[in-house]
Amino acid sequence: MMEFERRLDNASSEGELREILVELKEADERVTERLDGYMNGARINQSHDMKRLELLRTQLSTSLASSAGKFTPMLSNAVQVSGRISSRVREIELEKHRVQEALDYVSDVISLKSSVLGIQDAMDSRDWERAAKYVNSAYQLPKDLIDGEFAKAMVPTSEIPDFPSETLEAAVQSLGELFLREFGKAADAKDMENVTRYFKLFPLIGREKQGLDVYAKFICGIITSQSRTLMQSRGSANNMFYAVATSRLFENIAAIVAQHAPIVERHYGKGRMGRVVSKIQNEADSQGGLIVDTYWDERNVDRLLSQIKSYAFTYLVSSFNTRMSLVSRTNSPDVGSGSGARSSTDSRRGDDDGGIDLKEVGNLVGEASVMLNRWTLYRNFIAVRWADFDEKEEHEHEQYNEGLVVPNILQESGFANKVSNRLSPAFESMATFVLRRSVEKAFQMDELPNLYQKFTTEAPLVSSAVDDVMFILATLVGQTIETGELQLIRHVFGNFRRIMESDYVGILQRKLRDEAPKQLSAVSQPQKPPPGSKTKLLAGLSGADEKRLRTYLVYLNSFSVTSSYIDRIFSSMEVEQNLPFETDAEVVRNTLSTLGSSVRNKCNELINDGIQVIFTTVLNVRLRGICNTMFRDADYMVDPQSTDDQNLSITFAAGWDDLMKEFSRLFSPDNFAKLVDKAASAVSRMLEKWVWSLEGKVNELGAIRLDRDISKIISRVSADGYRLREKFVRVAQLVMILGLDEEEEEEGVGWALKDEERQKARLIRVERKV
Repeated sequence: MMEFERRLDNASSEGELREILVELKEADERVTERLDGYMNGARINQSHDMKRLELLRTQLSTSLASSAGKFTPMLSNAVQVSGRISSRVREIELEKHRVQEALDYVSDVISLKSSVLGIQDAMDSRDWERAAKYVNSAYQLPKDLIDGEFAKAMVPTSEIPDFPSETLEAAVQSLGELFLREFGKAADAKDMENVTRYFKLFPLIGREKQGLDVYAKFICGIITSQSRTLMQSRGSANNMFYAVATSRLFENIAAIVAQHAPIVERHYGKGRMGRVVSKIQNEADSQGGLIVDTYWDERNVDRLLSQIKSYAFTYLVSSFNTRMSLVSRTNSPDVGSGSGARSSTDSRRGDDDGGIDLKEVGNLVGEASVMLNRWTLYRNFIAVRWADFDEKEEHEHEQYNEGLVVPNILQESGFANKVSNRLSPAFESMATFVLRRSVEKAFQMDELPNLYQKFTTEAPLVSSAVDDVMFILATLVGQTIETGELQLIRHVFGNFRRIMESDYVGILQRKLRDEAPKQLSAVSQPQKPPPGSKTKLLAGLSGADEKRLRTYLVYLNSFSVTSSYIDRIFSSMEVEQNLPFETDAEVVRNTLSTLGSSVRNKCNELINDGIQVIFTTVLNVRLRGICNTMFRDADYMVDPQSTDDQNLSITFAAGWDDLMKEFSRLFSPDNFAKLVDKAASAVSRMLEKWVWSLEGKVNELGAIRLDRDISKIISRVSADGYRLREKFVRVAQLVMILGLDEEEEEEGVGWALKDEERQKARLIRVERKV
């Protein structure tokens, strides 16, 4: 083939190609003929092979059939022999097992006899530990063996003729009584070495429950002794004695449980401490109940709750029916003697507390809060360890991963009932009274700051009642959360919400209404301070009107600072630390948020209304005066040769500063921002209205001057907050259109003006008028 390929590559004419093709056909025919000959020979050979294979298959089948007849009897015999061998092996194995059982039984009986003899020997030698171990060893044996006839026949001896079960029972009874007696002596002597020695022997003789019970009784005795000693040392002068007593009680119990739990688990096994803790809890209920009952009687809580229930809050009720009086914290000459006289009268009228000492009630709230807090800490301590103390306890919270769950022994305990039926209701009533009475007293003693001082975060310009009430609120909210009682916290916070909204905010609202500024007339001119005066007049007012407005700002500041204080107070509360169970912390956080939001929303609503009053009655009139003065001599038909002596923006800046600077000194930053926001909106509307009125009064150069003046005015107003520029978008775009040439495009701008307004704006310049 390679020869043909070479000749094809070198062929140079058609004749050569034809010659090569003829040779290829001849070669193909020769190869085909050879292949046909080979295949025919192969078929004949294959046919012969198949016939030989068929013959061999027939011969093999005949041989197999003949052999099978011979081997069948042989295999049958082998199967029978195998069956007999297997049966015999099983019989031997059974005999071996029975022999082993007999040996084990005899060995156990020997061990039983050895234990019985060892018990007697150990008891004779007063080796109680060894005797207990022999009893434990005997009780490890099957009960059927101990009571069996063989043991009854083999174990008794001439020295110990009783049956083994009777001997063991007698030994256990004797050792049990001995251990109880010796344990009691050690417990009375506070001999911890012997207490532990005999305590660990009870489970060896099968008296596990008895050992746990006497151990629990021993621990309860320690708790009782410590609690009794503490209660006998109480004195009437200690305002927090019962809080300390409750703390000591639960701290001692927690320390004892933590100290003794490893001992119990080591000798009795895991999960046995639960029985001891249950007994201890009964003693905790008894001693804790005694503390609560003594607290109740010694502090005359019943009498106090009755007085609280009948207290009328006369000042708060009358405050909504009469004009509120004001007192200044300073001897400012602006505060008239009449207001001070009214305050003295109100103070004398409100000094009658109906026989209730507010400080005493506050102390009782603090004391009760600590008592409840220690109960919560104790519950947390037990709940964390209860899974190890009692294996039978079902911890459903682990399945749902919802946090710690209070064990049933605590939920159903006597002290829990004391908390639910006495401490919690009393705490709710007293805490609610303290807050409401504090609000009442704060407004009875309410003083205003120096009305001319500057507002600072260190010394905010607010009513004195704000600081007083916020301090009490922070204290009470903290004390309430520290109780750790979810339902109590929710009830108390609900009461606090009503007090803050109705009483605290309500009185401030009434004071705000009483001091609302009077409406200025459109022709009212701002006053100037006397020559040499260091104070600056507010909004150009003087005398009683200015004092009234300053007082009004103080009460608006009071709302603003209240919102700020509440945010700070509530965010600083350690909720999770004091509410460890399930989702309690989340619920309390939400309740706090609701309380804070409710008061803040009320305050913000009144702030917005108050600022609207200031704007409507005072600020708007003054702004109109400033703008009218500024617009009066404005000229925007500018000649190229004329000098630019127009001071429009300077006039506005001077008027704006005179008007707003004193507000910025007196107002809280949040309130001032809201006031400037309204003022900026008003200035923007006035500027826009004025620019529209300039139709036919602005030429090309005048448009440039107008743009400059408006830009300076906007910059001055927005100096108090860059976001205020958004108020001037319309007027800025209006002035921008005035500066555009006829052919300039307006694309690429987010227009606040409508299409028809932009078309109309192009006609303001005189060159564009048709």
